Amino acid sequence: MITLNITRADDPEGVYLKIPASKAEISECFRLLDNISTTAPTKIAEAVSNVYNLSGYLKNVNIDKPGELDKIIALTQKLQTMDRESCLKFEGVLDANSVNGIDDVLRLSDSLDDYALLPDAEIGSKLGRYLVENDIVSFPESVRPHLNYSIIGTEFDAEHGGAFCRGGYVVRREELPEQFFDVRQEEAAIMTLFLRENRDETHCGNELCLLLPATESQLEMTKAKLVCEEFAEAGIVTVDYPFPYLATRVPQDCITVEDANELAQCIEQMNKVDGELLKYLSVLEVEQPETFQDALRYAMDIDDYERVSPDMEEYGRSVLLEAGDRNIDILDDIDGFMDYEAYGKYRAEMDGVVQTEFGLVRCKSEPFQVEQQGMKMV
Repeated sequence: MITLNITRADDPEGVYLKIPASKAEISECFRLLDNISTTAPTKIAEAVSNVYNLSGYLKNVNIDKPGELDKIIALTQKLQTMDRESCLKFEGVLDANSVNGIDDVLRLSDSLDDYALLPDAEIGSKLGRYLVENDIVSFPESVRPHLNYSIIGTEFDAEHGGAFCRGGYVVRREELPEQFFDVRQEEAAIMTLFLRENRDETHCGNELCLLLPATESQLEMTKAKLVCEEFAEAGIVTVDYPFPYLATRVPQDCITVEDANELAQCIEQMNKVDGELLKYLSVLEVEQPETFQDALRYAMDIDDYERVSPDMEEYGRSVLLEAGDRNIDILDDIDGFMDYEAYGKYRAEMDGVVQTEFGLVRCKSEPFQVEQQGMKMV
């Protein structure tokens, strides 16, 4: 989510708009702005998001310009699926490049894989130490106690054009030796379980963390380390999700290692399809699962749900195409006689389309019945 403070004519108050937003919410925002001025350009005064320095790069963007608000919405969708490390890396990527408007911000949001985040290296001296300890720059062991790490870090930054940020130091991957990634870079975990062997009250059991999804051999190895035959013999101390929002929407009661691994596998597959993780977050917001098993069931049934375009005219056309088995001639016959937007709104209500923080969603097999939960129907 991005919360925009939008203003006109240098008004100090402005109007706040949370993105994503419905057409009605956007229209209300502009109606309030008209009370400030109807002639001054509409500009972003501030933007609040998980990427702390993003506001500086969106400030003064003129959203009266055609397509600019759509780009902000597209950027919001990207941010909603970024884990913590990606958000921290994005901050450094922005600072390491020349950014001139929202187009550059969007382009850089798609290039995060081209960069590496060196953790705990947010100042020159810490960067220098990190470079030496990880053999990115080489010095004989005998001289290391006498090195000036601040100079090493500062010179590396000057030569490689990265950027210091909250999470450490961001630099293009091509600036680092390949062997560094062979040894250090691991596939990001979807979920991390902190496990403890259940023992009697007078003994402290083994503790370790398990990265999910895990293979069968990794699970068996974890059991061996915990000195147990089944995971039921161990306790789950805490669960950590790198993806934002999952921790607050997936219940943690009655969780098992096997179910957690299955959910992690589902989320891993979702993350490979554009918009699929946002759809799952929307489903969790609407369905409000009571147990971890419920959240897993919704993940396994994710194909029964569909993200819906906020453009009701587009939705009306798509519904008609589906009804006609995607026969384009149907639209040709009724063009000029049909109010697609009105029909789209009617069908969205009939289909139980719901507005969530992550966009519009509907259930294909059975329309949502959520009025009693205070959810917002379209």
